Amino acid sequence: MKGSLYTTIELFFFFFHFVQDLHVTVSTSSYYFGWHLTILRYDVTLGTNTSGALHVLNFSKKCAKIKLLVHVSTAYVCGEAPGILMEKPLNLGKAARGRSNVVEVWNGENELVANRLHQLHSQNLTDKEITSAMQNLGLERAHYYGWPNTYTFTKAMAEMVMVESKGDLPLVIIRPTMVTSTLKDPFPGWLEGVRTVDGVLVSYAKGRLKCLAHKPEVVLNLIPADIVVNAIIGAMGMEFAEQHLDLIYHLSSSMKNPIKVSDIHDFMFTFFTKHPWRDRHGKEVQVAKLTNFSSMACFHVYMAIRFQLPLKV
Repeated sequence: MKGSLYTTIELFFFFFHFVQDLHVTVSTSSYYFGWHLTILRYDVTLGTNTSGALHVLNFSKKCAKIKLLVHVSTAYVCGEAPGILMEKPLNLGKAARGRSNVVEVWNGENELVANRLHQLHSQNLTDKEITSAMQNLGLERAHYYGWPNTYTFTKAMAEMVMVESKGDLPLVIIRPTMVTSTLKDPFPGWLEGVRTVDGVLVSYAKGRLKCLAHKPEVVLNLIPADIVVNAIIGAMGMEFAEQHLDLIYHLSSSMKNPIKVSDIHDFMFTFFTKHPWRDRHGKEVQVAKLTNFSSMACFHVYMAIRFQLPLKV
């Protein structure tokens, strides 16, 4: 698919165990990259993040020699809970709203989505209006069950549905934070496309990003892509060593190697001053340090003066 939506049910990692026969390990992941995670269409995210993962699970259970299933989730399934988050399975708890299990919740949400889409189409709305309505529905349902946005809710539901439906199939769940360019392999800085925090870097390099509303001391939870891949491979081996226990791993950097927003700011300025971006005419783009706003009130005043006022003149 094109644009900022990168989605998938990826079948990869053919894992050779300690015998000659090939044992298949199926790994599933579904990612949405971009800066609009809070306004994704509910029908799309539910279909990809939750239903897609369950389809891979059902496929995996039919593989005769499969040894385990690796599901790549996200650390943000934990929502906005404070403190140290443990590597434990999720549960809806009181958010189940009287339903006996998460599969019932998932079925109910699918039915709700189908009914709402039918209703919207019957009103002869435009595609843009339908998209807006489904985005709003996603946020409503996420908040209803206690998650901050559609993406984290549907990823969390995928984990819970898979745990409940896996049967005897060993399951390993990987929860990375924001995945960025590689640390080492295939070479430092490699990435495919502009994703997550990369959009900020590119906008700054092109001279389009002039200011940022942020607290300099805030820690960003970034993790290089090759570290994530290495952890996935290591987790598969660990699962065998632990005698087929269901395992969950958080992959993050904030505790042992934290990087602050102020660090990112300094790195961007230093790098793109020494290695400036060239525009389509070959001209170097000169960058300056970002204007920082300590409060949203200051940011709103700046936006009003810088952008809104000129439009009224």
